[in-house]
Amino acid sequence: MDLAQILLLILGGFAAGIVNSIAGGGALISYPLMLLFGVPPVAANMSSSIAVWPGGVASAFGYRKHLRKIPKRYWMLLIPCLVGGLIGAVILGHTSNDSFQRIAPWLIAFAVILMILRDPIHKWLKGREGKKIIMHHKIVLWGIWIFVFLLSVYGGFFGAGFGIIMLAFLGLTELTDIREMNGLKNLAAISANLTANLYFITTGMVHWHETLWMIVGTATGGYIGAIYASRWDGALVRRSAIAIGIVVAAVLFYKL
Repeated sequence: MDLAQILLLILGGFAAGIVNSIAGGGALISYPLMLLFGVPPVAANMSSSIAVWPGGVASAFGYRKHLRKIPKRYWMLLIPCLVGGLIGAVILGHTSNDSFQRIAPWLIAFAVILMILRDPIHKWLKGREGKKIIMHHKIVLWGIWIFVFLLSVYGGFFGAGFGIIMLAFLGLTELTDIREMNGLKNLAAISANLTANLYFITTGMVHWHETLWMIVGTATGGYIGAIYASRWDGALVRRSAIAIGIVVAAVLFYKL
């Protein structure tokens, strides 16, 4: 691997970390970049998941002041995240490259649609104040756990768009501060991906040469994105990720 390839992986990882932190959907960058380096589809998805994980951790760390304000009962949501992420990873591990190659364009298109809907979701979140779900009732609590579990299965299998769906869901709870919701969303994502990534490592399919260089970028981008989120043009970041996602989906559909 030459210097130009290493720089491409680091810069691509940095962009994915920024996008994940501010808008979600960093896999729209990291996954096709792995494919560009010749990594097979399933292994590319596994390697991409591991590569963006440190960026998610760095981003969550950037939101640590806001995470401290979240009621303790919300931390229990991390349990279905951990379990669901592992199940999604096992499903991916038993998926053939041919099958995943056929599914991937649809997953990316789905993630792009979610990113397009992000602004309407944010406007809806602002209008939800005073109309929140109370997480004390047992039936409501179990419904929340089931939803988060199913979402985490998807997160462990692919993950792009996980954060946007999770953020919309958190808008139904008592949380009103978007920074608290973003922090919890990032924490949920890294929890689902933690168990998924541990499973991916055991498969021996991860391409570590590409992954380790990309991690350098994602960790840096994730932290910078969380710290300076208010100073970045979030709409520009989101539109850029959408444009990349559309191109990637079109190319992958063309290759089917």
